[in-house]
Amino acid sequence: MKFKVYIVLAISVFFTTFSFAHDLHEEEHPDHKPHYDYTIQPPMSFEKSEAIEPIFTFSYTNSYDEIFYVQPKLSAEELNKQNEIAMTIAESFRPFAPKVKVHWDDKFFYVESDGFPNHPMMVGITAWQQQVPIPQKYYGNNAWRFPLQPIVAKMPLSAKDHFFRGAIAIAANGVPIFNPIKNDGRTDTFLAGELDKFGGHAGRADDYHYHIAPLHLQEIVGNGKPLAYALDGYPIYGLTESDGSAVKNLDSFNGHTDANGNYHYHSTKNYPYINGGFHGEVIERDGQVDPQPRANGVRPATEPLRGAKITDFVQNNDGSITLTYTVSGETRKVIYAVQKDGSYRFEFVDGNGKSQVENYSGQNRGGGGENRPPRDDNRPPRDDREPRGNQPRRDEPQNGEKRVPWIIQHSSEMDANRDGELTKAELLAEIEKAFLGYDTNKSGKIESDEVQNNNVRSALGGFVKQHRDEIDANHDSAITKDELLNVVMRMFSRADQESDGKLSKEETKDATPLERPRKDN
Repeated sequence: MKFKVYIVLAISVFFTTFSFAHDLHEEEHPDHKPHYDYTIQPPMSFEKSEAIEPIFTFSYTNSYDEIFYVQPKLSAEELNKQNEIAMTIAESFRPFAPKVKVHWDDKFFYVESDGFPNHPMMVGITAWQQQVPIPQKYYGNNAWRFPLQPIVAKMPLSAKDHFFRGAIAIAANGVPIFNPIKNDGRTDTFLAGELDKFGGHAGRADDYHYHIAPLHLQEIVGNGKPLAYALDGYPIYGLTESDGSAVKNLDSFNGHTDANGNYHYHSTKNYPYINGGFHGEVIERDGQVDPQPRANGVRPATEPLRGAKITDFVQNNDGSITLTYTVSGETRKVIYAVQKDGSYRFEFVDGNGKSQVENYSGQNRGGGGENRPPRDDNRPPRDDREPRGNQPRRDEPQNGEKRVPWIIQHSSEMDANRDGELTKAELLAEIEKAFLGYDTNKSGKIESDEVQNNNVRSALGGFVKQHRDEIDANHDSAITKDELLNVVMRMFSRADQESDGKLSKEETKDATPLERPRKDN
């Protein structure tokens, strides 16, 4: 029997206008006074897709006391524990029902939304790429998800040099939160003037997302409740502790452990604004947390319009939206809406009132990022290609042979206990061994001259030497441990078809036998 979760969030949002104490950098930006306008609605709507199949069916009520079906996969004690955790998390999302829907299974908590907040967007942006916000289909198999019970990462990853693409958290109103630093790895989007008064903007797929903490949500979700959840599963609180006391002793990720031993992140008005990395385990693939939903754009990505400032964002009575901006002394507008046939109509009005209309079919174009074509900031296509340097691969297949990924070929050499399986722990140990072997001056980096070391006794030794240029992600002629970890763990994740944190005997059946190991150097 298949079981589904239907969580009906019963309390609707209050239809009123709030004023909040959240003035971003009040002294420097006195005009940043966000308010929440519940009259704002999306200029279009989408059909809800099929929900993810969870392990039980649950009816969300005020008392949380109606469980109708229980899948015997979990014991009653385990089920009650999962429900208790999930219902606590759901409290932050409840004020945004029915626009935001949540459900969960035995491992993950899922958030469904159109990513379209009920507040005016884009106003105040002074560095604009001519994108406008449209709703997204974050539903069903494209819903946001994070672990119900986070696992502390053995090697936590910082957002200073990771995760420049895609989201790193999901706000209580169903809007994703991206790294404050944009794809170039340098630019603080807030300080660069790229964000509106709520800390968000539209990406390359016309997908709206925040880049800093959405502090305006605190009064809506209630004091003491998280206003977002990081994608590693840890909650993100506001500027104070849940009891209203001052926040102290935050780590480099903007987090700390409370008196009960529970780790959580906090929002701040200065960088990193939200979680500055991941205290918990996540998978990084091609510069973003994986998996995560894919945004769907409807038109080609646009270019920056220098000198433009967005001044207004209004929903019209006919359901269209008008975005007003100034540039070169002119006031211009973009008026856009979805048509009955599903196509999109964009009208661009210049300072003299002359308009130009462009229509788009509405067929999805993957996207969501700031600095690349529309596929940016979303899940990349899956393939088994390993990193390639400037040198030819010595393990390249010959004469039509089946190509075996490097990590599979060498798995037996890294299988420390010789049980025929390569675990993540064994691979992490091999990464550590190889890095320490090359880092002879103990600088924390593998310098260009150190790569020439022929005495590294590790299966990864030859890989590092052969692919040093591509492992060096920032091209500074040195390899950090994070850079090596990112590349190797990406290969591991691709090979781990069962997603169980290890490469099984079946998955490594094409490995080179240990009796004939390949030379590392």
